Amino acid sequence: MENKPFHYEILRQIGQGQFSKVFCAVERQTGKLVALKELNCHNLPTKLFLRELNFLVSLHHPNIVTFQGLDYSSNNRYLVMDYCEGGTLRDLIESQVNINKLDILKFINDILLGLEYAHSREVVHCDLKPENVLLKPQGNSWIAKISDFGIARLFQEAGVSVVGVGATGSPAYMAPERFYGRYSVASDLYAVGIMLYELLLGTRPFEGLPGDLIKAHLNQTITIPDSVPFILHSTIIKALQKLPQRRFASAEEMRKSIQLAREILSHL
Repeated sequence: MENKPFHYEILRQIGQGQFSKVFCAVERQTGKLVALKELNCHNLPTKLFLRELNFLVSLHHPNIVTFQGLDYSSNNRYLVMDYCEGGTLRDLIESQVNINKLDILKFINDILLGLEYAHSREVVHCDLKPENVLLKPQGNSWIAKISDFGIARLFQEAGVSVVGVGATGSPAYMAPERFYGRYSVASDLYAVGIMLYELLLGTRPFEGLPGDLIKAHLNQTITIPDSVPFILHSTIIKALQKLPQRRFASAEEMRKSIQLAREILSHL
């Protein structure tokens, strides 16, 4: 029996992550384009998997990728989600297109709006990175939508870990406490701080192999070049504090800091 989802025809693979592959597919009955996420979850307990589905179903927000359902093949399970034509924020970064600072802050604001909603429902992402931020056309611009909510946490609870790291996630964007298997709202905001830095400068504050990244996140102080507008220095520094309690208390608080920067920069 072919290993294909029952209700969808896969057109092409559009992404691959630590725990999954993502495909662009068309619904056989309606012709609608969707994204199918094939989870590498053969050893994942059904109870945990179903709990994750309950999380996804409960999240309805313009800045979060909508979960539409579940489909099966002979030996795989697929999450059916919105298809976002703009690709990922990583695709945009690697395209070498010059993103102006106001657009960068708009993307960050979108991400924080999605987090504000999810955190209010006690859902923490645990693996925020440009690969998990999708872009969808909205007028003459793009709207950023967060995907993969809770998947890193799900695999962590199932006992799966990153090679050489004691917790799941992407080391380049992980808050210090994540390397000890802990997470909170503040962990997501740390990842947003890393993304803001990367969008502004084209590089992350810490680079290297997983072991180097662990040491840097735990011990190294960030350096912010003068090319970053001064109004954003304090936002980045606060988001990237080593101790969670020293970061922004909420996505809303960080978003207000971003909004202030947008207002000031729009008048320069």
